[in-house]
Amino acid sequence: MTARPLVGVFFWRYLKTAYRAAYGRLPGTLYSKDFFQCPADQWKALDDVLGREAGETVPIEYRWPGGSRKGELRKSAADNRGQLAWVTADGAPLPWKLGDPATEVGIAIPGNRNLSTEAAAEAELTNLEARNLDPWVVAVALEGEEKVLHARAYLGNPPPGLELKGTQHLPKVVRDAMAKVSAGSGGALVLPAVRASKIVGRVLEALKRDPNVLLVGPPGTGKTVALEDLRLLFQGQGLTLSFDADLWDSEWAESTLPPATHREVLSLAFHPSYGYEEFVAGLVPKTQGSAMSLVARPGPFLSLAHWAADPDRMALLCLDEFNRGPTAAIFGDTLSLLDNDKRSDPDAGRPGAVIERPYPLEKMEVAAKYANGSGKEVSLEVRLPKSVWIVAALNSSDRSVAPLDAALRRRFAILYIGPDYEVLATRLSTTLPRWELPFEPSSPEYDQWSPNDVRQLGLRLLRTLNDRIRLVLGEDFLLGHALLWDVVGTTTEEIAGALSKAFDERIAATLRLTFLDQDDALGAILNAGPAPAASTTADDATVAHWLVPPPELQGIGTARVQVRETSAMKWSTALRALRSLL
Repeated sequence: MTARPLVGVFFWRYLKTAYRAAYGRLPGTLYSKDFFQCPADQWKALDDVLGREAGETVPIEYRWPGGSRKGELRKSAADNRGQLAWVTADGAPLPWKLGDPATEVGIAIPGNRNLSTEAAAEAELTNLEARNLDPWVVAVALEGEEKVLHARAYLGNPPPGLELKGTQHLPKVVRDAMAKVSAGSGGALVLPAVRASKIVGRVLEALKRDPNVLLVGPPGTGKTVALEDLRLLFQGQGLTLSFDADLWDSEWAESTLPPATHREVLSLAFHPSYGYEEFVAGLVPKTQGSAMSLVARPGPFLSLAHWAADPDRMALLCLDEFNRGPTAAIFGDTLSLLDNDKRSDPDAGRPGAVIERPYPLEKMEVAAKYANGSGKEVSLEVRLPKSVWIVAALNSSDRSVAPLDAALRRRFAILYIGPDYEVLATRLSTTLPRWELPFEPSSPEYDQWSPNDVRQLGLRLLRTLNDRIRLVLGEDFLLGHALLWDVVGTTTEEIAGALSKAFDERIAATLRLTFLDQDDALGAILNAGPAPAASTTADDATVAHWLVPPPELQGIGTARVQVRETSAMKWSTALRALRSLL
């Protein structure tokens, strides 16, 4: 397993209350709990991350490398706290128990966990407290996993030999949150969900080398979602955390933005009527009484450049639908400021390239929120600070607009964003198929398929269609993984219904528009073969069939591919038809 983005981390000081709960039930009154008590703030965070509805008890799976436990999240009957519980007979997750760190992999808290009396367990607690190890137990929730918590334990003061179990190896933002927890209590850190984490990671890596990044790829591959994630990242704590659940050590990874006291984000979508006057600067009418005049107004590009001129400021400009407008004309003369080596960089002593601002004879002021240390008035000399990042996205399959100007393209680091089957597999709660092997469901009878069989069919269906599209039209026209994003459910019938609707309303509909009046290509993509001499019959084993003109229309009519609605079929029949596409 690779590292996944973290959405929540929950922690408890391993003092008397947590120790006694994790140790196990023993005769007496002190060792009677099979849960960690969750104070109100932590309880709310657990509710939000694990999706508990009011009055509901949520089943949970605790995991660690090589083991797992069943448990649940439930409301305390006595007060406004929650209870993170485990099955009494199985006991607490192993990393939360005592053991021998020298011989047991994953154990951080030293001690004997197999004592059978309350008095003996209390003596072991006294020994642990005397060692002043400052133990903590931690539960980690990851993106794309429902009702799963990964259990770990750490020591604030690790002794020699246990340094790798020290809390100093946790990300600083986690340590800072832990420092706020009062004695005997628990806390939480919840981060904004980064949905397109792989793309965001690639963008952040590219931005280390180039302040301009362009995401290019077919629709439905996560480009717009990545722009939204970047915006949230800028507006939030400026970091993403990831966690590799297969590792005991070095399991945490942190990706941070460069330090800045102030951050500003602007998101725009280009369109055919958008121009230089809206983006850089233009003249707009202003009325004063009965008189009207034209005043020079800076657009978002100049406003961000003005704001970011002060030190310790970073700005992000997100531009979606980058090729929907006349992009080169929108940037105009500011194009010469975009290059990395043309940006102003006070830290490096580089003033940067300069152009004269539009309408130099007119006074031009930014809105109050974009003022810098010198005020609101835009200087006659315009520079673009290195601290202004530009991230743009365009759909490669959109051929209704002019291609990007070569001078504009060369000023961007271009990242191709294609369908991500691994992300889709995680979303569908399954694993990536072994593509080199044939599809083998758990039963030859379609009405006996498991839910995972349908998920696997969905993945293989998307991959198979894309392999054919790549050979017919190229990568620009591949089907994005978002087309199957909502193929979810709990039963085979529910998931099969969702897959049928996604195929009809998203995949088949997209293919019809992509291959408009190209029935030979459409027939090949949908496994209908070339046009036959006579019409083929629609049956339960196929999705597409050919309709050939009768003799009286020969020479006038054209053979056409007919695509059946799989969502109108019985769900098991729909699975048979969709499987025929493979």
